[in-house]
Amino acid sequence: MCGISGLYHVAPVRPASRSCVEGMAAVLAHRGPDDGTVYLDGPVGLGHRRLSIIDVAGGAQPIFNEDRSKAIIFNGEIYNFRPLTEHLKQRGHIFQTHSDTEAILHAYEEYGEDCVRHLRGMFAFAIWDAAKQELFLARDRVGIKPLYYRWDGSTFSFASEIKGILAAPGVSRQIDPLALDDYLTYLYIPAPRTIFRDIRKLHAGHTLTVGRDGPLEPREYWDLRFTSSNGLGEEEAAGLLLEKLRESVATHLESEVPLGAFLSGGIDSSAVVGLMAGLMDRPVITASIGFRDPSHDELPYARAVADRFRTAAYEKTVDPSAALILDRLAWHYDEPFADSSMVPTYYVSQVARERVTVCLSGDGGDENFAGYRRYRFDVWENRFRSVLPRALFHTMSWLSPEKKRRLYREPLRRELADYDSYSAVAKYFDRTKGWDPLSRVQYVDIKTFLVDDILTKVDRASMAHSLEVRVPLLDHEVMEFAASLSPTLKLRGGTGKYVLKRAVGGLLPQETLTRTKMGFSVPLARWLRGELRPVFEERMFSKDSFVSDLFDPEPIRAWWDRHQSGASDYAPELWSLLMLESWGRRFIRG
Repeated sequence: MCGISGLYHVAPVRPASRSCVEGMAAVLAHRGPDDGTVYLDGPVGLGHRRLSIIDVAGGAQPIFNEDRSKAIIFNGEIYNFRPLTEHLKQRGHIFQTHSDTEAILHAYEEYGEDCVRHLRGMFAFAIWDAAKQELFLARDRVGIKPLYYRWDGSTFSFASEIKGILAAPGVSRQIDPLALDDYLTYLYIPAPRTIFRDIRKLHAGHTLTVGRDGPLEPREYWDLRFTSSNGLGEEEAAGLLLEKLRESVATHLESEVPLGAFLSGGIDSSAVVGLMAGLMDRPVITASIGFRDPSHDELPYARAVADRFRTAAYEKTVDPSAALILDRLAWHYDEPFADSSMVPTYYVSQVARERVTVCLSGDGGDENFAGYRRYRFDVWENRFRSVLPRALFHTMSWLSPEKKRRLYREPLRRELADYDSYSAVAKYFDRTKGWDPLSRVQYVDIKTFLVDDILTKVDRASMAHSLEVRVPLLDHEVMEFAASLSPTLKLRGGTGKYVLKRAVGGLLPQETLTRTKMGFSVPLARWLRGELRPVFEERMFSKDSFVSDLFDPEPIRAWWDRHQSGASDYAPELWSLLMLESWGRRFIRG
């Protein structure tokens, strides 16, 4: 795993500054502590921070083609790079290293922009084609690896994290009010917006070419279609799914450095650990997190799975003081982000990094196989098809339009008067007309919540500790197979993940298969009445509060008082405001 950054002075053409490119790369050092390099070629500068995983000795970047007319910087892992390399060698390409990075570059020489269709893995990369004077950027199909960019009409810049772009001189930090409204709605900011008006996320499954006339429109090269067309019965579907999961996990095990897994004791992470145990010739190293609050503590379930597979298990119990890392989290996430499971994800990554450099996780099981509770609501039944989009929106949103209107001061209230944050999900619903209700909901989640919440959370929390996380359940071949299954194989009798449970039923303890889903959550309501109470009051109700410049403090005080009294639970709203305050102090107030 790595951090990439760079820029292209398009018009007027001028040499890239070494100090500027070095500064952009330096702020990403946590993503790649093993090495840092900068490459300059006229108007283009590329920066790279390396976390060595594959071809540790020879994989330093950028990597060049045979005549050095093309250069690549890359963040991620390509799991089919060995057969791809052999194919490209047969086509006459000459390789200088044994890295997956070089396979991408030669695939670009062979297939041009369609090279991404030949890659299996997680990736964000940039290729400088000196002959064409073009910069080509790409992001993996699902959005496992992040990529941000900025175009000001003169210079194009990009980075793995927003802070890499902000490190360049003259970059505006003006807040996008629409993104702020989205944040309060979803607790994250859906692509392509970021909190900064001039900076954008490259959508998952998209490429972007920047030439002498500036950037073209991003091009989509992959989309997930829920066909429900393969006609498999449950026995055959479960058997084929198990084969695909085992094959995916096997491809994700290649590493020249120590490798382990996250283990929560839920079905997804337990299945990954069980499959790893059957494929490895040594005990799987597992990392788990628990809480003193038994209603949120999954350690007993994780221990049962660890015992079943005789893993080398490491764990940490998180107490409320663990949440006092607000400023550190704000720095790593770069923009407001309020999924409270960022806290345990940060700490489980810390536990894992003390033993390994790479971890496999079970993320993606809920989206692929209908694991979330909201998938089970009666609203998904056919008689409610016409109201499905809005109904789903309400299950995905936290602050209602009424609550937001109470919060906003002028001129924010006026700027947002005609904005509907439903538009962030509506465009994906429009793509799914005619699909069954469950598939529509899964598709929207994969395009929004999965990439901009779950995968963002995991990437930043793990990279904070220079830990690479791989997600075998989000292998695109696994996802395409899951999307081809009938909805009745995913959701049956009010139970989600039906076919997944059938597939891994012979591997896992019965309790793992039948226990109530807890989710990777924290006892946030209790923490806000305890250790976080003085922090919230000191920051939110002080005269120099960042949030008070944007919002009316009266509704915030009312929510706070009702929460403290126990009359209501406003934990999500209050946490989102606290994280916004922490972010604003770091990135706006400085």
